[in-house]
Amino acid sequence: MAVFHCGRFPHGNVPIRTTAGMVVFVDGQAAVDDPEQAQALREVPPVFEITEDVEAGGDHGPAPSTPGRRPAQSASKVDWAAWAVRHGMSAEQADDLTKAQLIALADELDKE
Repeated sequence: MAVFHCGRFPHGNVPIRTTAGMVVFVDGQAAVDDPEQAQALREVPPVFEITEDVEAGGDHGPAPSTPGRRPAQSASKVDWAAWAVRHGMSAEQADDLTKAQLIALADELDKE
């Protein structure tokens, strides 16, 4: 069993959609028996602040990120927000921007 923590939503029951289906975090924690769901949680965008509890049996830590690579134009707003967080923006700031604003920010950073 793998145990994950969600720093973004530490309270209440919060469903997180993954490529392997929904995982419900209860007060910031989810225990996952399915290896496919565990791997999918490791791949959730960093904006969700998902970490794996190594002491509880997991061994993968936070999901890897690729800081320099910007998302495709067609990527979701969540992916663009995760990119902005990897480039120093707070999750709250990134959530307040539209996808178009996040893309414009990326365009400005590319010019520098």
